[in-house]
Parts: sequence; C-alpha cells; structure tokens
Amino acid sequence: MKTRVLKIGVICGVLLSIVWACKSDVKQEASYLPQNVSSTCQLPEKEFNTWFKSGSVSENGAVLPKNSVTFVHNNNCDFYKWSEQMFLWITSPDTDGTYGGGNTVMESPVFYTITPKQNGVRKLIPHKKGQLLRAMANIDLVRSINSEEAQATDDVLMDKNGNIVYYISMANDVYAEYLTAQKNGKMSGNTFPTTAATRDSVVAYAKERGGAVRAPNTLAMELKTSWVVAESLKNPQDYVIVEAIIPTYTKTPTAWTVSGERKAKLALIGMHIVGSTDGHPEMVWATFEHENCAPNAAYQYIDDTGKTVTVAPDKRNDGWLLNSDVKDTANVSHMYFASDSIKSKPGYTVSPSNTRRTKPWGSGYNMQPNAEDASPAASNSEILAINNAVRGYLKDGDVRKKYLFIGATWTDGGAGPLGTSYSPTLTTPGVAIGTSQLANCSMETYIQNGTQYSANGSCFYCHSDNGGLQPGDLSHVYTAIIPLPNRKVVTIK
Repeated sequence: MKTRVLKIGVICGVLLSIVWACKSDVKQEASYLPQNVSSTCQLPEKEFNTWFKSGSVSENGAVLPKNSVTFVHNNNCDFYKWSEQMFLWITSPDTDGTYGGGNTVMESPVFYTITPKQNGVRKLIPHKKGQLLRAMANIDLVRSINSEEAQATDDVLMDKNGNIVYYISMANDVYAEYLTAQKNGKMSGNTFPTTAATRDSVVAYAKERGGAVRAPNTLAMELKTSWVVAESLKNPQDYVIVEAIIPTYTKTPTAWTVSGERKAKLALIGMHIVGSTDGHPEMVWATFEHENCAPNAAYQYIDDTGKTVTVAPDKRNDGWLLNSDVKDTANVSHMYFASDSIKSKPGYTVSPSNTRRTKPWGSGYNMQPNAEDASPAASNSEILAINNAVRGYLKDGDVRKKYLFIGATWTDGGAGPLGTSYSPTLTTPGVAIGTSQLANCSMETYIQNGTQYSANGSCFYCHSDNGGLQPGDLSHVYTAIIPLPNRKVVTIK
C-alpha cells in the first residue's frame, strides 16, 4: 500500500489488522455489556450453530469462514454478522489440518505475513506448520518508519506493565494469488475480487503456477493484529496465544534501541479484518479488541423498552491493560520512533500512557452514523446486541468469548470511498457508513478524535486515494508487495 501523509483522523489499517494488547489483574464482570439492549441485530442460535464446522457450538471449536461470494447484505446487521463469523474463523484451531496445519487458522497456510518494507519492497511470507510468526513494534528492516505496521501515527504504544505492543500484518491466499496474477499481467488490477468468476480465475492461476487457494470463498482479506508478551499477563489463558519472534532492546529511561531478537509467546489484543465481498470492492473494514484493553468513554444505547440509556464512562482503574488511571488525561503519546530507537517525547520517559476508547462502538456521541440508524444509540445497540448474542452462545471456556466486536464500516453500494463519514447532510454513496467513526485503541490510539462526530473519523480517511477502488487506493501495503514466486510443478507419469 502507499504511504500517505498523516491526517488527523482514524485509520483502520489493513488490512488488513483489527488487534491488541491487554493485561488484566481481574476479569470483566459479566454485566460489562448491558444485557437489556434492543435486539435490533438478531442472531438466532440455530443460525449461529451453522457457523461451526460440526454444526453445533463447541468450546474453542472450528468455525467455517463466511462465504463472501454469496454474501447477502440487506442491512447493517448482515455486515456485522460477516465480521463476527470471520473473526471466529480466523482464530479457530486448525489442529485437524484442514488448512494445512497451524494452532489457529491465521497461523495456517491460508495466510501470509506481510513483511516490513526493505529496499522499497515487501514480501509475502507463507505460513508453515511449526514456523514462528514474526512481530514488530513499527521499525522495519531498514529502520525506517511505516505507519501501516503499527500505530497509525508512528507513536509507540506500551501496556501499563511496561511492555511494548507488537504488530503483525497478514494477507490471505486469495489476496496473495490475485496480487501475483495482477502484477504478472494475468488479471486486471481494477478491484479486489468480488465475484465467483474472479475467484475462479484466481484459483486457476494459482494452480497453473503450482500454488493453491485453500479458502477461495473468503475472497481477498488483509489482517492487522496487535499483541503483548503473554508472560507479562496474570491471565494468559484468557487470550489467543501464538509463538513469535520479537525484537529485543538496549534500554535507557529515554531511549530503547533494537539490539536483537528473541522468541516469545504473544497474546492477541486487537485485530482489524478487511475483506472484499460480493458488491463491495471497497472492502468491509471490521475491528475487534480484547475486553480488558481500555475503559470506555460515555455512550448511549436503546433498551428493550425503546428507552435511550446513557452509560457513564468507566470509573474503575484495575483490570485495564492500557490504562492505570481513568481520571488521567487519556490518549497522550509518550514515545515515538526515530531510526532504530524508541525515544521519549519532551517531558516523558519511555513509559506507558493511559488509553480511553472515545467512541466505544464506532459512532460519534452527537451524530447519526448511517442512514439505517437514526441515532448513535441505535447504532450502538446493534453492535451491543450482536456482541451479546455471540458471547452468550459461546461456551464459557472458549477464549474467543473474551473479545469484543467494536464495529465495521463500508460504503453504500460499494462506491469508491471519499474519506468522509456519513452525516444527515453528507450522504454521497462514497461516505463511510455502518459504524462510520471506527477506531481500534491499540492501532489508532492517539488519533481517536474525541467523543464527537468528525467528518474525517472513518477508516477510509486514509484508505481512499483518489476516491478509487483499485487495491493500491485502499491498501497502504499492496503496491510495494512483490509477486509470489512460482512453485515447482511436479508431473506424475
């Protein structure tokens, strides 16, 4: 993807993603999400059961991916269900080898790690069973800064225990094979795949060059994920865990300099999921966070009697990974990257800051977020309702129950994104709809632009070059990625 000048807005990386780092000393109370929410986004248990490979809910059971080719999207709720199913699939176990083997689907050969830029290019590293992922904290291989790989602002995020938040960007096999075909002149590069015909062309091209597409109906997907070192957590069993290679540092109070690397277990705290679907080449942009990451600012929802309810800002201090004092001024960066070092800003040391989720469910406090929901409260109710349904159906021992769906955004009819968010006076098809003020506090921590509506508060604010739909208009990494090499094709006589 192309690197753009930072704008004061919310950037949802692709994606993508999404994830991110939260340490908790206490578990969230069961009532963390209001339970009397109007059921405006319904997910019947019978439908939820069909998401599981076995046909019924099981603890940490394998979930099927949503079929993005036949995706029916009549309302906001359909997009939110697409997002939830994809998250559960990506974090599902692949211990039976359905996708080539991996502790989780995202660690399987379905996905590739997108490397940092080196000498102007990026590579797609195939995931293999037993091979460790590689995470980073925003410094690429030539020690230059690229915002897609971490914080949208190139600031550094640290949890309250003094541990750096790390990031891994990924793309799926459809994305990788499509990119290879397009850059080798075999397919049009006008948009990411959205149709059965384009999917079939990608699959055929992959086969021709000795490759394979293991999950073709997902269409093209990018992920951006955020992590903290699991050994720092008192409750690592409450997180999705992977093994990865991370940097090590030589440390002073005002500067940490990369000195090497080590193996570590990482805990997932955030995830951006970005994917193309039928009719939506601009892609659906969804994000998830661990429930203990950061406190919420005030928000509203509509209860099951039709009353608008105001939820006060979170007041408790304990249990948040990215906040140790909810009374403190939140979302003020302490550090930034310079060459191969993390350096403190004037008046600070290399130290944790306090994070608050200023728009908890992707809507400004004071503005209608999309044409379907008449108020922020109505939009929030849809997100809360789908969260309550999914978390209610999952078994208590399922680690995925600890993650929250924050929201998803897209454009009306798949129009080229303009970079602005919907409002009653800004209704052009290219504006962001759904949860049109979306941010992830582990990836857009320092540009969450307050509780009020912002015309430039969408993921598309920085993922909308020229209002276009070409992959490079939407993705900050696509343009620099080089095609996959041909695999050796063995003919059996």
